[in-house]
Amino acid sequence: MDLLLYLGGGAGALLALGALARAVWAINRKIVEIVDLVQELSPDHGRSIKDQVTGTAADVAEIKTTLTDLSERLDEHLAEQRPE
Repeated sequence: MDLLLYLGGGAGALLALGALARAVWAINRKIVEIVDLVQELSPDHGRSIKDQVTGTAADVAEIKTTLTDLSERLDEHLAEQRPE
């Protein structure tokens, strides 16, 4: 009879340890996900999303400036080509 009590107590202890390990594992996974997100959003010289968006914004500004310049030059060229 004592053997059954010890086996039951041991099985219960194993189940409790398993549940605790599962909870710790779930918390660890959440921490890893949060760390990954923070690293993705923090600047790291071109590899993060923030750096990519900043670089793209700079590229768009440069293209806009170049396009404005080309548009002005085309307008001047067309004005020169009109017969008077």
